[in-house]
Amino acid sequence: DTTLNKEAYFRVDTSLNPLEIEKDIGNASIVMNPANNYNIAVLTRLGNIYYSEYPIPVTPGTGGGGGNFSSQYYTNYQSVDNHPETAVGTHSFFAAMKGQPDGVMNTLIEGSPPAQAPNTTILINYESFEEVFPPLDWDENPPGNRWAAETDQAYDGIYSADFDGQANGRSGELLSPVFDTSDASNITLDFWYQDSNLDAGEFLLEFWDGANWDLIADLSNDPEDVWNNFRQSFTDPQYLIVDFQIRWRANDVEGGGETAYFDYVYLEKEVGLASTSYELDLEVEWTGLPQATYEYLSVYGGIQGAENLFVEVWDGSQYVTLIVDVQPGWNSVDVSTYHTNSTFNIRFKDATQLGDVVQENWEIDALFLNLWD
Repeated sequence: DTTLNKEAYFRVDTSLNPLEIEKDIGNASIVMNPANNYNIAVLTRLGNIYYSEYPIPVTPGTGGGGGNFSSQYYTNYQSVDNHPETAVGTHSFFAAMKGQPDGVMNTLIEGSPPAQAPNTTILINYESFEEVFPPLDWDENPPGNRWAAETDQAYDGIYSADFDGQANGRSGELLSPVFDTSDASNITLDFWYQDSNLDAGEFLLEFWDGANWDLIADLSNDPEDVWNNFRQSFTDPQYLIVDFQIRWRANDVEGGGETAYFDYVYLEKEVGLASTSYELDLEVEWTGLPQATYEYLSVYGGIQGAENLFVEVWDGSQYVTLIVDVQPGWNSVDVSTYHTNSTFNIRFKDATQLGDVVQENWEIDALFLNLWD
């Protein structure tokens, strides 16, 4: 080309229909047999596609050996959220992608997906000690019925958990089942309790933190001989563990009518209140497209994040991967299999959707469809 319309080439492909294909030839030399007919396509750094044939046809025509150009660029797309997952992330300058590469970038920025609705799991469902004691999977330490189900006092039903003192003082613990709360965002404990003639420090509520028992409340500091309510939610990570447990501890309770009671125990955990992971899921849709013999998607990347950026295409029922790692410069791929009507959808998707604590971003300078006959 001796004119001023020279363009540096980016990629050269040649094919001997239908079986032999050479791609990304660059400056390499290949042997072309004059007895065969070849189609040659040259993708320039501006995104233009020139094509030719070898040997040169006797009668020039569309696509004939003069390097004829008939590409059509389609940028009639918009940002949408049409398909299964909710869009996550943002565009910094969506319209910047609609021109040729010019250094003006649209940056794709990861976001956090909407928080899930909380899922509540009941761990203890209003235990009021009306059946066998201790209840299933509860435990008494030491064994021997120091804690018992008795009818002296009851908040619900006719029984409560009861610990009676002795003249010289005695201690005992009633322990809940062990629960896995490691997937929870919080736990809530609710129960009713009463003390009769107890001194401070003689009726204690404690939580297991995976290594030690922690004092949560001294239940012997409240008004005596009436039912008091304990209800509190906990988000402390040391109690969101695989072996969480609660214990009610009677500590050196003496005779003379000193008694500890508790009843109607409820425990729940909530899962899915917050997201701490970054994701990218941004859809783009073309409309009003014609059909063509050759159909390529072209993406011109700028600076890319450490995490792979996928380009996926909607095949009518699901998204499938076209590009597994967008690179700086041109990324072009044949989409003729997927472009079957006037509408065409792709999405930009990050490689890691779970547990991603680093917010990545990727630059896109140009995005268009190249269609030609």
